[in-house]
Amino acid sequence: MFVEVDEKEALTELIDTFYRAAGESGWQGQINDSVAKIFMQMLLEAQRGLKDYSWSLILPGHEATVNWLIYQIDNFTIEKMGRMNQEASCLEFAIEKWGDRLRLASKHNIVLDDDDDI
Repeated sequence: MFVEVDEKEALTELIDTFYRAAGESGWQGQINDSVAKIFMQMLLEAQRGLKDYSWSLILPGHEATVNWLIYQIDNFTIEKMGRMNQEASCLEFAIEKWGDRLRLASKHNIVLDDDDDI
């Protein structure tokens, strides 16, 4: 699927901010639809633990793509994510659970099933 450069940059910035809000040094990787699928799982994981999380993902009737995720982010700004650092443990948990899969998705454009070992 063709993805605009601006959308890739926006998703890269969002993932980087997510990592920084969790106390990590940031994120660098290649954006593709596999990354969008995994990052959506990370957002859902973090959403479960955040008390003041006024924004929620509207789940697609299909797998998440970069284009779909960027469209959803219209209601969720990077500024809001930066303010979530008081709940950083939820973000840290999401990174711990999904970070290896995100790296694999970025490097190889694959998404492993939940039962696949990394």
